Formats: sequence, C-alpha cells, structure tokens
Amino acid sequence: MKLSIASTLILLTTGATAFAPSAHRPSFSALRATLEEPAVAAAAAAAVPTKSAFLTPESAAAAIEAVGSPLYAYSLDMLEEFAAKCLAFPNAYGLTVRYAMKSCPNGAILSLFNSRGIHIDASSGFEVRRAMAAGVPADHISLSTQELPNDFAELIDMGVKVNACSLSQIERIGKHYSAAGTNQI
Repeated sequence: MKLSIASTLILLTTGATAFAPSAHRPSFSALRATLEEPAVAAAAAAAVPTKSAFLTPESAAAAIEAVGSPLYAYSLDMLEEFAAKCLAFPNAYGLTVRYAMKSCPNGAILSLFNSRGIHIDASSGFEVRRAMAAGVPADHISLSTQELPNDFAELIDMGVKVNACSLSQIERIGKHYSAAGTNQI
C-alpha cells in the first residue's frame, strides 16, 4: 500500500509534552497504583481505540514510517464532509461559517477550509498571521481576543474583523483611529 499524504491524510509530528506544572502531576507510583486497580484497568482497556474512522493498521504504520511518531493524522475526506455540512446549515438571513483555529492551527487544514469558503476565528495576532500565511484573506478572519495585539491597527487596516471583547478594547481602537484622523474603521 502506498501512502499519499497530500491527497488522503494530513500528518503532523508532535513533541507532545504535558502542560500541567510538575507540582500538580501525580507521581509515577501513584499512577501505577491507580492503574493497577481492577476497575480502573478495565475502564482504561475499554477506552483504548481498536479501530479508526479512516486509518487501517497498514496506513497507520505507513504514516508512522513516513513522518515518525507521535503524529496526528487527519482525513481530508472527513474534514471536507463536515465543512460541507456546516456550510449547508439552514439559515434565513445568511451564514458565515467560521473555524476556530485554536482547535487545530495546521496550515493545510486552514487552507482546505479557506478553499471551501469557511472563514477563520482567530484568538491572537499570531493566529491571524498564521491564517494569512496559509492563504486566508484578511477579510475572512475575525479576531476575538482578551488582549489586543500591538499591531491590531495594522490587522484592522488589512481587513481583519475585530470582535471587541471589552470597553477597554473599544476605547483603545477608538483612540488609535481618532489620533490617526480616521473616524471610520
């Protein structure tokens, strides 16, 4: 079996690490004792996936051989199917489907959704730039963030929509454009 990464799968390698501080992680011996409890061991064994919605054991092995492990594999067919379902959602007044890229900011996925007409919801200036690097037009990106990036005015001027989340953000945007002599954003 030959693996065609470009046409059937998106593969990502990862150097996965835990996000919790070490002070909050249980010790290895505590984990082992918990896992050795019969009820916990049975539940853990039942939770281990035995099949994939789109990978066969052979294609999984080929993917690991191609890019190493650990990796993430995505089905382009399934992503396209769900994109189509979202875009077909019944609506009376128009619908802009947005992908929350914080769930997976992979450039290939962003490009795929952009090619289907799905807009992007970014949660930081970095995500906005990443989406634009993947080919998403600025006017198809909405920035919803707790802290405006330093270059927010440049992003707005390029066409990025900003969902102001606080009065301080509205004030900051207003001050910038008032000082620039622009009364309209």
